[in-house]
Amino acid sequence: MRSLVLSLVAVGLLAGCPPKGPIDNPAATGPGPVAPAPEVPGVPAPVAPVPAAATPATGTVDQQVASAVELIEKGTAADLERAIQILEPAAAQDTSGVARVDLGIAYQKRGDLARAGNQYQAVIAAHPENGDAWAYLSAVQQLQGQDSAAAQTVKQGIQNAPDNVALRIALINQLRESGRVDEAIEESKRALQINAKSLGVYNAFGLCYLERKDYTLARFILQKAVQEIEGAEGSPFLQTNLGWTYFLQGNVPQATFHLKKAVEADPNLTPALVYLSKIYMEDHNFSDTIPLLENAARLDPTNADVQLTLGVAYRGSGRLDDAEAAYRRALQLDPANPAPHFNLGVLVGDYRKNYEGAISEFSQYIAANGTDKALAEQYIKDIQKEKELSEKRAKAAEETRKRDEERKRKEELIKQEEGATPPAPEPAPAPAPG
Repeated sequence: MRSLVLSLVAVGLLAGCPPKGPIDNPAATGPGPVAPAPEVPGVPAPVAPVPAAATPATGTVDQQVASAVELIEKGTAADLERAIQILEPAAAQDTSGVARVDLGIAYQKRGDLARAGNQYQAVIAAHPENGDAWAYLSAVQQLQGQDSAAAQTVKQGIQNAPDNVALRIALINQLRESGRVDEAIEESKRALQINAKSLGVYNAFGLCYLERKDYTLARFILQKAVQEIEGAEGSPFLQTNLGWTYFLQGNVPQATFHLKKAVEADPNLTPALVYLSKIYMEDHNFSDTIPLLENAARLDPTNADVQLTLGVAYRGSGRLDDAEAAYRRALQLDPANPAPHFNLGVLVGDYRKNYEGAISEFSQYIAANGTDKALAEQYIKDIQKEKELSEKRAKAAEETRKRDEERKRKEELIKQEEGATPPAPEPAPAPAPG
């Protein structure tokens, strides 16, 4: 039976999470590394189910599962619905639990986390040795914000399936994210003893050293995987993290090389798009930056940081209306982040000369405890001075205009007087008769 579990878990059950932190936040130092997350990162909105009679499932359970896997890998909303229709009856017949795990994956990609979790739990109840089900259940719990439950699930999963690499990767990530980096490193070494060719383990291992800011070791581990493991060169996640590591070390050409490879391997990997756009932005290459960020915004429309950075790119290319719209979307998505107010202040003040509007934006930035308060205050002082000068210039220009108008009026009156027709002379009196 061909299962989607094999195609997803075989690469380490890893995907990339969008980076945090706007690229052009006045106080930002740049986004962080590509944090790994369970596969099935996208959650398309559910759509109305396709009528089951349209394309009835045929063949053996194995054949039905294989066809459903192809649909899930396509990932469109309609394909996911059709896969679910195929897998629901197949899962009832399949005693191995494989079809039910795939059914959970289809629900998870569709965004129905509760039903996905129910499927994984049903598999675990019947097959506690199925490590993949434990790993996916943990992923669902994390997406639901149940971090402690997710950690407990991983722990129980490893007890029942100690050699499952996906669970080992999940444990590494949980340890690293909780600040227990040394333990995460030791767990990475144990995971490599289980599977020395796991791209996911190498990726998680490299992230541990990135967390430590030991960029040399992080690069060594990620580069070793890319060079020595078959298929690793085409891994967008490894290429993204390797590129970001080079960037943090100041090697922009190598960073660009690997990030381009990541985008080529997966044009829809948001972290790679954002990191590469950061390099282009620093070079003021807005023409190449904008398509990357527009794609990132399409893939992750709720990411306020992407919207903010896209606004900066629009502003740099002179698309001021688009820039303002992107900044305001960023504010809608994350009202607690004051950075859009700063960028709006720059836009309306420097570019549109709307001094009152700029002062309002910078004042809101300061009131929201923006990290560059001093810079915002200096902006306000400079804007007030420019406003005063502008008002003086406007007043002087108005006085000049009035003087010019008065002079022209007088000149016109003089011309009218000079050009007036003189009165006709009275006829001379007739001579008296002699």
